[in-house]
This record gives sequence, C-alpha cells and structure tokens, in this order.
Amino acid sequence: MENLEFIEFQKTRDFSSKLNATFAFARQNGKSLMRALLYIAGPPILVASLLLSSFFGDFIKLVMGSATNPEALENYFLTASFWAQVVAMMVFFVISYAAVISTTNNYMVLYAERKTNVIEVNDVWGRVRDTLGMYLSTMLLLGLLFVAVYVVAIIPVVVLGAMSPVLVFFGAMILIVGVIYVSVTLSLIFPVRAFEKKGFFESIFRSFYLIRSKWWSTFGLMLILSLLVSVISYVFSIPATILQMLTIFHSVGDESVRQEPSGAMGTAIFVLNSLSYISQLLLYFLLNIGLAFQFFNLVELKEAKGLMGQLENLGQSPPPPPREETY
Repeated sequence: MENLEFIEFQKTRDFSSKLNATFAFARQNGKSLMRALLYIAGPPILVASLLLSSFFGDFIKLVMGSATNPEALENYFLTASFWAQVVAMMVFFVISYAAVISTTNNYMVLYAERKTNVIEVNDVWGRVRDTLGMYLSTMLLLGLLFVAVYVVAIIPVVVLGAMSPVLVFFGAMILIVGVIYVSVTLSLIFPVRAFEKKGFFESIFRSFYLIRSKWWSTFGLMLILSLLVSVISYVFSIPATILQMLTIFHSVGDESVRQEPSGAMGTAIFVLNSLSYISQLLLYFLLNIGLAFQFFNLVELKEAKGLMGQLENLGQSPPPPPREETY
C-alpha cells in the first residue's frame, strides 16, 4: 500500500493545471471510478448504444435499397416504428448522460470527503440513487430552457429573413453563437448542484456569476476535452466505417445496384458502432471532471474558500495520510 497523493479540489489552477488535474484524477481513480460507471451507468448506456446502432443500421439498409424501393425510404419517416425508435433513443441517452454525471460527481464528493480512492460501487450507488432524480430533472429543465431561448431567439432571424435572404445567414450565425455562449455559461450548473447543493434556478445564477469574465477559459477547456473524447471514441468507429465503405463499393459494381450488407458484415458493423457509442458516453466523465476542477478554480478565484479553510485550520494537527488503492 502506498500513501495517496490527494488531489486538492479547492485551489486556483491555470489552464494547463486544470487539464493536468483532470488527467491525474482520472489516472488515480481510474479503476474505482470506471467500475462504478460500468455498474451504474453501463446498463442505460448499453441500451442507448444498441438502439442507436439499430436505428442507423436500419436507415443504411433503406438507403442502400432505395434504388429498387424508393417509397420504403420516403414512408419510413412517417411510421410509428421510426418515432418509437427516436423517442426510446432520446430517453435512454438522457438517462445515460444523467447517470454518468451523477456517478462522476458523487464519486468526487466521496473522494473529497474520505480523501481516498478506495471507494466501493455500493457507496457511489447510494449517492446516485438519492440524486439521479435531481440530475434528470435538471437536464429536463435545461432542455425546456433552451427550447424557450431558441423560440425567442429565432424571431429576429425570421424578421431578418423577411427583410432580405442575405440577412438570414447573419441571423443564423448570431443564433448559433448565442446558443454556444449560453451552453458554456450554464456548464457549471451540475458541479454547483453537486458540491453546493443549490436549487435549479439558484444554480443557474451561480454558474453565470462564476463564469463571468472566465468564459473563454471554460470554453477552451470544454472544447479540448470534448475533442479528446471524440477522437478516442472515433478509434472504435474506424473499423465500422471501413466495413461500411467496403460494402458500398462492393454494391456499386453489382447489377442489382445496391444490396444490404451480408448478415456477418451487418453484425460486425452493428457491434463496432455500438462500442463507439458506448466509449463516447463513458468517456464523458473526463469532461465532467474537468468542469468540476474549473468550478473549484473559479470559486477559489472569486471567494477564496480554500484559503479561508486553511486559515481556520491553522494550529490543528493534520489527519493521518490516506491510503491508496494499488492496481
């Protein structure tokens, strides 16, 4: 057993230090955190990935067979099966994201409380069970908020379009920039709810307050971690993409114009695509950890809570060093 080099949350960090802390925390807690993610968030992620792979598999088959049966593709979007698949995917993806966020944040809360990376799945699950409803409701309310903002923001675009088609482009660009700005500004709502136990609307104002004047650093952190997650998960999709391209090239030279992939080929594509979606959803915990460190960084910059805590503890005997789980 080795002494754990505990990673302090409540401290200021520059941009590179936040990235380093994110990866250091992921390495130090990789085994325990990933075990908790697989047990808690794994089931809904698996269902969501299988639904998405099935959906795109059916769609590709229809596209490849559209030359001989074009009406099937046209009618597909009007069928109850299509909309049932879309609704089921949306539901399980929301549950998956909520489970990943809840598991990651609750693990970090336990890590801060116990100052150890020896954290059992049952301990994390106990916290997730009590807070998952909060995370789901927060995601739902955020979705409704974005819809309301979009409806209000689309009005100027329509007005500009009535004045001149050229102005529609500029209106659309303003709309996209506005959505990105609001998304980044609200990105700390989950860390606020997790670590400060604030309500939904209070967390919104808190997130706005913390990110004010630090929008670009938050955006850059989110961009880099999102790109990293996309690149890693894309590695799993490369074989599926190659198989799909080979199937298309093979069918182009066939007299029947386009054929559906063979059973073995279709199964291989389905499995590889599912692995890609699963890895992307699981790796979302990296972005969540990064946002947590940004949250603590901004709190310390603006309120110096960590420094005040250290001043209050002056003269007190330090606790014994925690133990680290060895792998």
